This record gives sequence, structure tokens and C-alpha cells, in this order.
Amino acid sequence: MKTASLTVLQALCAFIAFLVCSTASQAQKASYSVDFKNQIGEIRPLNGINLWAKFSRVTLEDYQNVAEACHFSTVRLHDAPWDNEGMRLVDVHQIFGNLSADPLNPNNYFFGPTDDYIANIRKGGATPIYRLGTSIEHTAKHYFAKKPEDMERYAEICAGIVRHYNAGWANGFEWDLPYWEIWNEPNLVPQMWDDAEWDSYCQFYVVVAKRLRAEFPNIKIGGPALTHWSWDLIGRLADVCRKEGAPLDFVSWHCYARKPSELLDPPYTARKMLDEAGFPNAELHLNEWHYFPTNWNVVHGTNGGDAAKRELATSPTGLHGAEAAAFVDYVLTRWQDSPLTMSNYYAFGLDTWGLIDNFGKLRPTYYAFLLFGDQISNAPLRVETHDPGENVSLLGSVNESGTVKRLLVSCYKIDDPQAINIKLIGLPSEGEANVVQIDYDHDHLETKVPYSNGILTLMPQKSSVFLISF
Repeated sequence: MKTASLTVLQALCAFIAFLVCSTASQAQKASYSVDFKNQIGEIRPLNGINLWAKFSRVTLEDYQNVAEACHFSTVRLHDAPWDNEGMRLVDVHQIFGNLSADPLNPNNYFFGPTDDYIANIRKGGATPIYRLGTSIEHTAKHYFAKKPEDMERYAEICAGIVRHYNAGWANGFEWDLPYWEIWNEPNLVPQMWDDAEWDSYCQFYVVVAKRLRAEFPNIKIGGPALTHWSWDLIGRLADVCRKEGAPLDFVSWHCYARKPSELLDPPYTARKMLDEAGFPNAELHLNEWHYFPTNWNVVHGTNGGDAAKRELATSPTGLHGAEAAAFVDYVLTRWQDSPLTMSNYYAFGLDTWGLIDNFGKLRPTYYAFLLFGDQISNAPLRVETHDPGENVSLLGSVNESGTVKRLLVSCYKIDDPQAINIKLIGLPSEGEANVVQIDYDHDHLETKVPYSNGILTLMPQKSSVFLISF
């Protein structure tokens, strides 16, 4: 019996030694960490969107609550008519149908549908970003996507729209909508503008911007909503604004990106160049962006035929799948330490680009925004994290009392997926976490994951997102 007892004791000691060594090895491999005791500021609400829940079909498909659940920070109103069939919304010519009429007569404006559309956005807690101008025209002949013939009259009409929403004019509101963007993608000729000379847009911008500033000194006025970042064009606009005394409160551009760097790098360049040009307070708005692992000849053309378009719409590696979801949360996390002021994903609606497919199914990209919105709503105070992996980002946060703790882990296109060990600081050494996971097999999987010795281990696929609640 004594020998048997000794053998059992020796085995137990060996097992304990194995656990100690295993734990030490695991801790060494825990190159990722989150410190819930060390707050470093607030999560920046860069989770903006273009468009809101469809307005034209609300009695058939009401997605108001679905939109509200994401806690979007801002909603840019560009292309609202294309997402709401048959509705006169937002665009200057939709509100002011006869551009030759008297802009000082409130009877010449048709505000009703736009009033209700914006009211739905405000009900959802988001700030509307009003794009003055027109939606894009993919037509052989262009009717409104062109340089206005009478810029001063057009500026006066724009002033009437601002006055309606911010000063109560024409049975309007005092909503203090802060952001007013002048046109969209004027460098996209002929779909959005009919003059290849950039100076023509600069002239138009100055006329409208100065007119609006004269009556509304507290709003923020900007543009030019370029198709891509271009200092050649933006620098020339900045020069004209400086010479003419026109406001340039924010600069906006767009990017449909295959690589995160295409979204993450330009804000640093933009900040440096605008500072040097004399606009250190100009905000940076990347207000139209999307994951784009393809080319425009597939999306709008015939390359690959129907099969290629179907693959883009439905594949985990397409425009809206697990890779896109991981891309979304990865860049939202990496932007936290950048100079970027605002971002607006394109878009909530619109079947080709939206977060909901044409059968009403919520896409993985919807859940990516849902998870980020959950975190920023329930645990808005950011904490210190360490994430040295190039394709893995961590965003940790707590609520004011510290009782709610969140950790968003975004893994985008990891070449060799392996276990990710995360050191948890500020938590009991043993416990269980609630995890919501997005990957190639799951749009929104809820599980529980135990952790021990202060280490949480995750098993990502090549692209995955995890929202962990403690």
C-alpha cells in the first residue's frame, strides 16, 4: 500500500508539474493582452453608415429596429432616392422640382418625405449628414448630375433647405443638423459632373459655401466627396477656399478597398497636408467605403457573367461575407488611433452594397456593425490592449462602473490560423466568457468559452470576428 500511495503521489506531482509548465508555456505565447484596469479614453464613434432603413417599403419591410440596434453614429444621406423607389428624397432637385422657381418662396419646396426620413434617423440616435446635390446617374443622358447653370440660385435653394431643418422655416424644424456636404464625387465625369475642369467644381463650391456660411455661421460645410483621396484635387480646392475666404470645415473622400492600408493610411497624409495648407481644423471624413475584393468591370460590367456577381453577393470571401465582416471591424479598430474624424460605410440599404440581401437576410457585415455598436453602446470606455499581429486587432472596453467588460477581436485574412492566447488583466484568473463569433461557417454564433490562468484562447478561422463579454 505504501508503494502504491507513493506511486499515486508521484503521478500527481508529475501532473501538477505538467500543468505549471503548460501554463507557463501558454503565458509565454500570450502575445496579446487586454488590461481592463487601464482606461485610455473613449471608443471613437467612427461607425457611420450611408442611408437608413428603407423608407418606401416600411409597411412591408420595417427595418427601423434593425438599424437602431447597430447604434450607428452618423448617417450620410447620399443616394437616398435610389434606395427608396418612387420617393422624392434629399436631392436638391427632388425637394425643389423647378430649379428656375423663386427659392425664397416656401411653396416651391417639397420637404415632406425627407422630413420623415431624417426623423427616422434621429429616432435611431444617429446624426444625419446632409449631402447637397444629386444622387449618381447611371444613365446615357444626365439630367441633374451636372454643373448647375445658375450657381447663385442653386446656392439660394441650398440655403432654403438648411433653413428648413435648422431654423424652422417653411413649417420646418430646429434640428441643428451640423454637417452639410456640397455635392458628391464631382471628379467622376460624367456620372456626377459634366465638366472635366476641376476649377468648375471649385467655383461652385465657393459660391455655395460662402452663401451658407453667411446665414448659418455654426454649421460645418465641406466636400468634395472625391471617389478617392487626391491631394492634387483637394489641395487645389483648399487653395481656392483660402483665397476666396470660403469655409472648408471638413474634407471628404471615398474608398472601395481590398487592403486595410488603403483605408488606414490616407488620414495621416490628409492631416499633414491640410495642416500645411492652413486648414488644421478641417475634419477628415472618409464618408463612403466598402470592402472590395474585385473590380468594377465585375460589379457594373459583364466580366465573369452572372456567376461572378452571384459569388460576390453570397460568398464568405465576397462583398458581404466573413472576410468583409472581419475587414469592417479590423479597420474600425485600427482607426481608433488615427486622425480620421468620421467614416460612413456604403451602405445600409441598396442590394448590391447593403447590409441586408434582397431576401431580407442580415449579412455578416451587418453583424460586424452590430457587434461594434454593442460595444460602443454598453462599454464605451476604451482600455489598453496589445495586439502585435499584423492581421489581428483588439478593442477592449468597459462601462463607467467597470462592471461591463467587452473585447472585440478581429482576425482578417490570417495566412496560417492558429490559436490566439490573450492575457486578461483585471479579471479573475478562472472564468467563462460569452462569445459572439462571425466566421465562414457562422454569421452570428453565440457560445461560452472558459478561460483559466488568466489566459483566454480563441481558435479563429482565416477571417473571424469575436465579441467577448465578461
